[in-house]
Amino acid sequence: MRGQNGYTLLHAVFTLSIFLLAAACVPVIMNGVLFVEAELAPSKEYEWNLFSQQFRQEFRGAENIKVTDTSITFTKSGEEVLYERYGDFLRRRVNKRGHELVLGPLQEIKLSSSSNGLEIAVTYEGELEWAGRFFTYGE
Repeated sequence: MRGQNGYTLLHAVFTLSIFLLAAACVPVIMNGVLFVEAELAPSKEYEWNLFSQQFRQEFRGAENIKVTDTSITFTKSGEEVLYERYGDFLRRRVNKRGHELVLGPLQEIKLSSSSNGLEIAVTYEGELEWAGRFFTYGE
């Protein structure tokens, strides 16, 4: 029986050791991936500033402005633009189509009309508050 190659107990122990070593690394790698993902997520301040800048640009020259407690509707270049509360988010739709989440998750959204414009105030989870006034500046 000498000189015969086969699957021995030593092979089994070696294979099991490699498998257990690889399995032990998985939680460490997943934790690192989740940490990096959390660090790469934009801050709420950045999200608000981006929304504010984009909304200000889109709202400039708007017509037929309607503001309710939960939505803003206006016409721009012949298209009806709607910003509405959608669960814990603020959603943008154009001509009753689309589903673009522009802010969130939010605790509270306050929408109010003012002369020649409107005001939007949001409270993020964790009590971060941001507010902005937006004007039409007729074109």
